[in-house]
Amino acid sequence: MIKTRSNKKIILLTGGGTAGSVIPLLAIAKVLRDYKSDCHFIWLGTNRGPERQLVEEAGIKFQPISAGKLRRYWSWQNILDIGRLIIGFLQANYFLNRIRPDLILSAGSFVSVPIAWAAKFYGIPVIIEQLDYRPGLANKLMAPLAKKILVTFAKSGRDYGRKAVWLGAPIRPDILQTVGDNPSLLWPFNGQRSIILIVGGGTGAAGINNLVVQQLSGLTELADIIHLTGRGKLGAKPQEHYQPLDFLNQAAMMAAYQAADIVVARAGLGTLIELAALKKVSLIIPMPASHQLDNAQAIKEAGAAIVVPEKDLVDGQLVRQLKQLLADKQKQVDLINNWPKAIKIASQSEIIQVFQEYL
Repeated sequence: MIKTRSNKKIILLTGGGTAGSVIPLLAIAKVLRDYKSDCHFIWLGTNRGPERQLVEEAGIKFQPISAGKLRRYWSWQNILDIGRLIIGFLQANYFLNRIRPDLILSAGSFVSVPIAWAAKFYGIPVIIEQLDYRPGLANKLMAPLAKKILVTFAKSGRDYGRKAVWLGAPIRPDILQTVGDNPSLLWPFNGQRSIILIVGGGTGAAGINNLVVQQLSGLTELADIIHLTGRGKLGAKPQEHYQPLDFLNQAAMMAAYQAADIVVARAGLGTLIELAALKKVSLIIPMPASHQLDNAQAIKEAGAAIVVPEKDLVDGQLVRQLKQLLADKQKQVDLINNWPKAIKIASQSEIIQVFQEYL
């Protein structure tokens, strides 16, 4: 059972399924905790995603609850997920009654929906973080219950009207800190070659992982490769100039970013926020037929990254794209300089201002 001290402000965080919906909330929690030490955070999330490890590493108590998914197409899983949503609502109601938080902050995902619904019964204010360019179904379902909706892109203000606050992208204050004098020393490379970090992601990892495996010999001729495959996903076997890993904690992930000359990644907003904050030269491969296409288009229009569909990177094209980018130093400079045009990074003072009335 979760027990909290009554003299603290209790903020309930919720979201999960992917690291992208977790890390921005952890960034906000870090800023608020540094600003006011009597803030106490608890996280309700899923048992299936990466959130538990990330949350507990941040020193926040984690409680799993049931989570379903509302699909906009027929699937037999919809029947089971109705049951999961009902169970999630009952669990959320139980924990809200016991915890009685002062505020609920959600980054979306379907685990948050029953929590937001249950919050209405207790009069607990809800704030939603709309990370992606296109609003998802979970956030649409929660929006009528929210006091504020924090948006990354100015365009999202039109989706939510008066409730929208253009905060920009929250980042952890320590994300910009250098990891040692030479972060490349953390990897089994000699530091004499360029390093390419390839982030397969979570649910969309298989497509990128397959590209890497199929073109590995060409990739290792270009550079040393750090390949984050995702948990339960397969890459190639470790070899000279190639290091596959299924998961990195936040500190190791920052070290990998800093070591990398180029990052290859999906277009999840959590990843794009980190790339923007660190101003990394990037090749973005959005997940096909997903909200990531809108995120990627916004980044492409700002000239902040090379964006290429997955289908156009087969038959050696991934190697060709990276070879061309490694050779074009002016292009790299232009991409770096355009990141601020693509994604606004929220300042600590802006984050505090949004939450001031609840602290």
